[in-house]
Amino acid sequence: MKFIHTADLHLDREFEGLVQETPFQPYRILEKIIDLAISEAVEVVLFAGDNFHQSQPSIKIQNYFIEQLTRLQPYGIQAVIIFGNHDYYRESVYWIDFPEHVTVFKSETVTTQKLTLKTGERLAVSGFSYQHPHLSVNKVEDYPEKDGSCDYHIGLFHGEFSGQSFAPATLTDMLAKDYHYWALGHIHLANQVADNVIYPGTPQGRNKKETTNLVVLGEMTPTGNLIYFRDLAEVHFETLSIDLSACQTLVQALTFIKSNLVDTATFYSLNLENYETIADHLQEAVDNDELLEELRQSHVIVKLKLMPLSSETDELTKIVVPDLRLPALDLEQVYSLLPHKQEIRAVFEDADFQDEVQENLALFASQHFEFGGTLDEN
Repeated sequence: MKFIHTADLHLDREFEGLVQETPFQPYRILEKIIDLAISEAVEVVLFAGDNFHQSQPSIKIQNYFIEQLTRLQPYGIQAVIIFGNHDYYRESVYWIDFPEHVTVFKSETVTTQKLTLKTGERLAVSGFSYQHPHLSVNKVEDYPEKDGSCDYHIGLFHGEFSGQSFAPATLTDMLAKDYHYWALGHIHLANQVADNVIYPGTPQGRNKKETTNLVVLGEMTPTGNLIYFRDLAEVHFETLSIDLSACQTLVQALTFIKSNLVDTATFYSLNLENYETIADHLQEAVDNDELLEELRQSHVIVKLKLMPLSSETDELTKIVVPDLRLPALDLEQVYSLLPHKQEIRAVFEDADFQDEVQENLALFASQHFEFGGTLDEN
């Protein structure tokens, strides 16, 4: 049995940290996943939650999701879907019906669905969907033991191995079920926790922290699994440290910086180092954004930063810098400035919304400011 395992598509989430236009659309990663499923003639595609970034996705993005899933049907490929903490399931917000070849877990109670694949093999899939933005109980304990009446048994799970808010689980509990495979979601960086327990990460990164953009292409046999990771992302975020010690003039520096920007499908964050010879004029060009705008003529630049020179580093080590931390945003104060409507209040009281605002604020701060008295980027 061949399968694809993906998670954390966040289809309605845009790229973060960009201030310039780009022709790339992150939601189109789904088309590439469907293309791969068709070209590899898989039997099933597994979606391990957070298919959408919002708990109430737009009609447009819902229809796009169904349009892409429908492409699988002529090839006899089935899809299995759970919903995560971002797109926690509420039937009342959906304008779509899922096709017959798509199996959807809608309940927070763990259930098992049995599928007959185009090969004639039988597949059992156990899973659940979030119906709330947080879930503090260990759901893996509720998964049944492996179903011996089926050829294969897969556990579909959205959650974590630490913390308290997202179905905290243990690897021991998972392995005890003796499933052929655990298709995990929630963590945005790829991680093969065990041979058959895998987070593929988000297939299309949206910011500079999401650097492993993969899906799993797997094949199950009675004797074991063959696992391959595929990078289908249209663009990638990359942080480059560029040493300008050999540059004696601004012309040389600009030429050298541009020579390091080799891919128009990469979103760059640049750290410039060892620029002593041209420090004054380079600092001015960075402060007034002239250099940034020049580089943006041909590439997407998320951030441009001058790293401290060695002499500056020596001076900094002689003083004590207070540990400055980004304060929590007072959402109550923000709400007080808006029209006092029930719909707005409901959004502001949503814990998922609050977490997302704080995360985006921290990301913005890390891209534009320095905190904590350290020379390392936060």
